[in-house]
Amino acid sequence: MLAAMTPVSQCLRKVDHASTAADSAAGQRVLDALNELESAYRRPSERIVALEAVLHGFDRSGRVGDTPFGRFLRVTVERRQSKWSRRA
Repeated sequence: MLAAMTPVSQCLRKVDHASTAADSAAGQRVLDALNELESAYRRPSERIVALEAVLHGFDRSGRVGDTPFGRFLRVTVERRQSKWSRRA
């Protein structure tokens, strides 16, 4: 039996999939995945750590770099982390 995927791994999978899409909905799919990730955690500190894990997980794949998608993901995650850090 396969183990259930963690919220971070589910989000990372969705972000990874969106990064390969060549359509205009990719950005919205990333935002939806991050919203779902954040809703899986109750405390702001947990959300910050989860967002960082997604960013680092995607970065390890070598695709964040200096691409438009990579910049979008990094800026989006950093903004969300800043929002949660003000609430922590």
